[in-house]
Amino acid sequence: MQFCRVCPRRVSRKWAHALTREDVPGLYFKDRGLTTEFVQRCKAAGYKALCLTVDTMVAGHRERDLHNGMTIPPRITLQSSLSFATKLPWSFRFLMQPDFKLANVEHKSLDVVDLGAMGVIQYINSQFDRTVTWDDAAWLADQWDGPFVIKGMSTPEDARRAVEIGASAVMLSNHGGRQLETAPAPVDCLAPIRDAVGDQLELIVDGGIRRGTHVIKALALGANACSIGRPYLYGLGAGGEAGVAHALSLLREEVERGMALLGCRSVAELGPEHVQRRADRRD
Repeated sequence: MQFCRVCPRRVSRKWAHALTREDVPGLYFKDRGLTTEFVQRCKAAGYKALCLTVDTMVAGHRERDLHNGMTIPPRITLQSSLSFATKLPWSFRFLMQPDFKLANVEHKSLDVVDLGAMGVIQYINSQFDRTVTWDDAAWLADQWDGPFVIKGMSTPEDARRAVEIGASAVMLSNHGGRQLETAPAPVDCLAPIRDAVGDQLELIVDGGIRRGTHVIKALALGANACSIGRPYLYGLGAGGEAGVAHALSLLREEVERGMALLGCRSVAELGPEHVQRRADRRD
């Protein structure tokens, strides 16, 4: 998973590193030795924060992926075939690449490695632990002994519990609606959670951030920061590193323009009064 810091507000200095570089996968494995190994490797590599993802203990029924053939192994459809055919240089480079490996786990079992990429993926899927409890999260926070984030929360009750087990921050996320499609949007969960935990937790809105005005709304409702996924990937796909830089510059420009039009000189001046919900509007 990657974090990208977008116009942070009241974010402590300890996140300056964590939110701008690749973080570690935060899934619990049945093999606790593998989890401990990952933690130690992250410490040795100089990572500043650890994130535990708690909303993917089982894969959601992602109908769009099924329709588009994004399965393991991939299912080639007419649409994807046409896409490959119109991008021959990319397709050629892809076909010339060696079979990919998940280097983080290939040393765990020679039998798995011999099965190839699909076998490694099946091994990883079999390792996801569906029985993770708050005690396990507390154990991981203790093992890490540093800034600890829990990703995938949406209720004040869980946020309060996160404080109790030693979390430094929570990422409000519904996994892009791809896990439980009727889960509430992160921005709708933000204000109640901020009211419940006060300043005890840093809140990061993850999901639904497509424009700078979305960042402004999240900050106004109490977020410390926002993370983005698809926007930077769109830029990466379109123009590589330069495309990512351009996507971030667009977000920054939209945030600055929006704040100027709101009459705010800094993000510290943003507050709930700058957000009007549809139910609050008067006809």
